[in-house]
Amino acid sequence: MEFSSARIKFVPITVELAQTIMKNPLGFYYKYRLPWNKSWPHDGLKAMLPFYAEALEKDSQMLGFGPWIMIDVDQELVIGDIGFKGPPDEEGVIEVGYHVVENERNKGYATEAVRAMCEWGFSHDKVCSIEAQCGKRNVPSQKVLINNGFSQTLVNRDMFTFEKKKQKRNNKKSEFNQEM
Repeated sequence: MEFSSARIKFVPITVELAQTIMKNPLGFYYKYRLPWNKSWPHDGLKAMLPFYAEALEKDSQMLGFGPWIMIDVDQELVIGDIGFKGPPDEEGVIEVGYHVVENERNKGYATEAVRAMCEWGFSHDKVCSIEAQCGKRNVPSQKVLINNGFSQTLVNRDMFTFEKKKQKRNNKKSEFNQEM
């Protein structure tokens, strides 16, 4: 299920991979023969992995609708993670979230990753729109979303909600060509 964009390899976090990252993060780096990045996994990912792994064990269809590891294909190093916060709801909405390690920010990775994940998400018939939230002060993240065709839909205290709707295709098959 792995896929790549121009500069990023996306690896979905399976139950086995989640358990490796939770128990022994260095084991992940060893398995994939990647240089250790002390900034990854970050605390937010570590906190959600137990819940995600448990949900994935109960429903294997969730694979892909959870976190993905982002690896720079040229440098062969972890640059962060991106993913959805679950499968589409009854209205076909999924929410994307992402984290780029600090020393790899401002290089266009987030913009490229969000674009690729939107393509992956929209390749599923049940997905009608993708939402994202970011803080009012997180201007770089707002720019990533706007540059990927998201529109601001809601302001709630210190958070903005953005949405991107699925565009109708002219019977063109996605490179992912997946059913849910």
